[in-house]
Amino acid sequence: MKNKAVYFLVIALTLLSLVCMFLPIASFQDNSANSMQEDIDKAQDKVDRAQEKLDRWIAEGKKSADDIEKQRGQVAKEQAKLDALLAEQASATGEEASGLSYSLLPGKLPAELELDMKVVHAGGDIYPLDFSPFYVLAWIACGLLVAAIAFFLASGNKLVSKFYTFASFCQLIAIIIQVYLVLRLTNMPISLPYSNAIINIPIVWIMLLSLLISFAIHITMIRNSKRSMIYVFCTFMSLMALFPFWIMIVNATRNSQQIQQGVSLIPSTFLSHNMDVINKTKNFNVLMGMKNSAIIAVGSTLCSVFFSALTAYGFEVYNFKGKNALWAVVMAIIMIPGTLTGTGFYMFMYKLGLTNNFLALIIPSIAAAATVFFFRQYLQANFQISLVEAGRIDGAGELRIFLTIILPIMVPAMATMGIMAMIGSWNNLLTPMMLLSKVEMKTLPMLVNNLRGDIYRTEFGSIYLGLTMTAMPLIIVYFAFSKYIIAGVALGGVKE
Repeated sequence: MKNKAVYFLVIALTLLSLVCMFLPIASFQDNSANSMQEDIDKAQDKVDRAQEKLDRWIAEGKKSADDIEKQRGQVAKEQAKLDALLAEQASATGEEASGLSYSLLPGKLPAELELDMKVVHAGGDIYPLDFSPFYVLAWIACGLLVAAIAFFLASGNKLVSKFYTFASFCQLIAIIIQVYLVLRLTNMPISLPYSNAIINIPIVWIMLLSLLISFAIHITMIRNSKRSMIYVFCTFMSLMALFPFWIMIVNATRNSQQIQQGVSLIPSTFLSHNMDVINKTKNFNVLMGMKNSAIIAVGSTLCSVFFSALTAYGFEVYNFKGKNALWAVVMAIIMIPGTLTGTGFYMFMYKLGLTNNFLALIIPSIAAAATVFFFRQYLQANFQISLVEAGRIDGAGELRIFLTIILPIMVPAMATMGIMAMIGSWNNLLTPMMLLSKVEMKTLPMLVNNLRGDIYRTEFGSIYLGLTMTAMPLIIVYFAFSKYIIAGVALGGVKE
């Protein structure tokens, strides 16, 4: 009985939202009094200029009495016109203001309405003159609500039904369209004598809230719809996360003029042009940059992951004097920003003769305090000391225990921190710029940094192309190792 009541409540609220689309949702008040203000201002200006001229003639005393009298008549004439306009304005203000009403359905704004072209031209593409899509969207929202009601009825009040999922999709899209239509109405610049749209707040609230409540009730009550909405939300968030990457790739195929005109989701035809710019004009050697970045990124990542895992294993398995104090030092290192030690690090590498040497960017990655901390936390949750004891009983050495028993357990954590280390090293710009000055040793971020515009123009397309080529290897690495993160991040070393 309870499910049946909820079933009919959802249908009734959806139907109520549909009915509200046929009610006057906005009004455009007759603002004739304000439309005459411009004429009144012009008439007042004429009166002021005529009076000023009369006062000047009288003060100078050079004009005859007849000329002065004629000017007085001109002043009186202009004042009479002004008084007539003021009287008309007062009459219009005193009358009950009339106006035009508008409902989302059956659509079509009143023919008397005109857009304020000054606002339209100033706003560029914000105010399109063709309202056909606006009316079509209103009918689409109506069709979606009708379809939602039909799907509810077709479900037959079953708790698990695909029709509930279809209805929830229809309602969700209808809500988005209704919100857009209301916002679009409030932003239409209507010219005088009518005012901009005055929204009928009660009807709008009834229309939107009834649909929102109906939507919330049935997706929380019906398991199939709730799960589908979660999938929709996750898909939407995934698309939002991928959107900047897609824009970057699209801009890599556009020229500077197209990029400055606005955002586009469709690739253009200037990829080869941008490639020629970075190869011939900017001396952007892609293969050299990728080779140098790969040497540094892969080397530093392997050192960081392996030795950090070994350090975390030592902290977790062995008990030795000063262990807690040494761990406190590791935690303190995490708090120190890398830029603070940049100058000292450069001087140290200079004295060792490691400038213009990739080893200066690879070997220091062994001391990765944040990675050590992550690995130790992972071992505390997924490691049993009995594994080490069993290996020792079987005669395995400490290094063999670590390589054959501990490392397989840490694969998910190593994949996660490996990706983070790879991204950090690949995108690192400051440290390579300090240590590498030879052209043949420049990394991809250093080459992209050289793509910045000169004093004449900036080739944005070539910059986006350089960024795309820099990001592509990272995307490939992520997809190659992401399965290890997803598959094993929650697994422990021992199953009870």
